[in-house]
Amino acid sequence: MTHGSHYLGKLYNDLIINSPQTISMDIPSDMGRGRIAQTKIKHGVILSDWQMCYQSDMNVQGPVSKDYMQIIFCLNDGISWGIMDDRRSVTIQKNESCIYAGHGGTEYICYKKDSNFSFKSIKIPIPYFSHLLADYFDGQEVTAYEKKLLYGISKVPVTPIMEQILAETSQFTQYRGGLGYLYLDGKLLELLSIYLGEVLELDILMGKNISMSRTERTAIMEAKRIIDSQLAFAPSCEELSRMVHLSMTKLTRGFSSFYGMPIHQYVIEQRLAQAAQLLLEGDWNVSEVAAIVGYGKASNFAAAFKKRYGVAPKNYRGSRFDSAKNKV
Repeated sequence: MTHGSHYLGKLYNDLIINSPQTISMDIPSDMGRGRIAQTKIKHGVILSDWQMCYQSDMNVQGPVSKDYMQIIFCLNDGISWGIMDDRRSVTIQKNESCIYAGHGGTEYICYKKDSNFSFKSIKIPIPYFSHLLADYFDGQEVTAYEKKLLYGISKVPVTPIMEQILAETSQFTQYRGGLGYLYLDGKLLELLSIYLGEVLELDILMGKNISMSRTERTAIMEAKRIIDSQLAFAPSCEELSRMVHLSMTKLTRGFSSFYGMPIHQYVIEQRLAQAAQLLLEGDWNVSEVAAIVGYGKASNFAAAFKKRYGVAPKNYRGSRFDSAKNKV
């Protein structure tokens, strides 16, 4: 019995040691407030979470490794940085992101005082990124991705589903040992599949669709961007049609063809995804979340949420943690 207890205790300790580890650093109180955290997972992928607010302007500079693809998600105050060697700068605002290959040069950044910076970043070793492209895409698609990703900087709106997945990555602590790595690998691939679709804006991959002109494709993608940017107050199909200068018929048919669902269903899916993220991360009650994502009645929101996720919104956070514990 004692031997069994010792074995289980050692196994549990080994599982903890071999789980993904997060290194975090608090911002010194004399400089401001916040925390920077970093988790390294399989294949050398690094996930970072930056929450910062400084008491005075902070100027930082440093080298950027050529070994990584970098994805940066800006979730609060906008941020900009300069690339000294090329004498150019990059700016992303709230709910924007960008992806680019490390250039091997030096970057400098100024964090403005009293700004609330919140962003998450993912660094993917370029050999592993290339391996993923080769594994999942054919030659033409790989060429299109490499041309757009390895030789420039692409900006992408942060959609509610992206935010939900980013929020869910923090739940890896509910899993022990290799399960934690497996969970994070799955979330990374899930995020990349959505992200790469946004990067190419579907126009390259949909290039074979000769029944739709480039002007129509651009209008449909613009309609999606409008929805994502004002999800709680998403325009009606009629309003969208006028805003993107495309007929209702072409807009609705084209949207379904591009995104695999009608416009109204897309709006519902995105609202519920945003709600799930808020329920996981925030301290809002169900009525507040319903209002934030655009539901006039909390009861309608609760019914739609339960239909989508199989659990009432008030029980969603608890159900996710219970599910994680049961798998350990």
